[in-house]
Amino acid sequence: MKTSELVMSLAGTGLQIYICALLVLRGLQRQFRFFTLSLFLSVLSTITLIVVRNHVVLYRDIYWPSEALSMVLTFFALQEAFYLVFRNFLSISGFRLLFPGIGILMLVIAVLRTSLQPVLQASFLASTLISLEIGVGFLQFGIFCLFIVLVRFFHMRWRQQAFGVVLGFGIAAAGSLVVYLLRSEFGTKLNPIVRITPPIAYIIGVVVWLVTFLWPEPLQPPLVGSAIFSPEQMATDLRRYTHAVKGILER
Repeated sequence: MKTSELVMSLAGTGLQIYICALLVLRGLQRQFRFFTLSLFLSVLSTITLIVVRNHVVLYRDIYWPSEALSMVLTFFALQEAFYLVFRNFLSISGFRLLFPGIGILMLVIAVLRTSLQPVLQASFLASTLISLEIGVGFLQFGIFCLFIVLVRFFHMRWRQQAFGVVLGFGIAAAGSLVVYLLRSEFGTKLNPIVRITPPIAYIIGVVVWLVTFLWPEPLQPPLVGSAIFSPEQMATDLRRYTHAVKGILER
């Protein structure tokens, strides 16, 4: 681990500890259980890996299990945030299945990718985990894009803490996804880029989380040029638009 990487790891860990303190002091850990757990795991695993960084075998034995657990917690943290933002729309038929459906699709893509195109210069376990990380990265970025579409469609407020959680994950995923794809395609040839880019992207994501939880969530943000509709009205409008589109296509 180079000095620059060590400094970024310590900086990111310090920010995460501060965010964890904010969550606990304000009682938000109950609302963001999996997100809080993912932060605690990241802090614990980072500190542990820094301590054992000179022991290659031990480092590897700790790194991969922590990465696997981190992927699981990230998935549930995203699901948690998704349901917090869109909890009023879960009664709409099929809406509740939207997130797990995307998650299963990304997992299937990751498994197929591992089977058809193994990662270069990596063991089967490492290849599988890297491919799963790519799948989770696609999930994080895909959910972020889905959030933008749904928030705009349902005229919802942007300054929600759950949306900030997804935004941070989306930024981290956008940075790490590129380098994981490079790693899977070119092996260790681009290691300098692969090593430095994910920490930078993740620190940016952590800063977004810090800004998100630094101030209380506004209770009634100002509405400019848009009305707030009930979930039932949204569902009715959605069905009407769908019926209209079908009518046009059948002409």
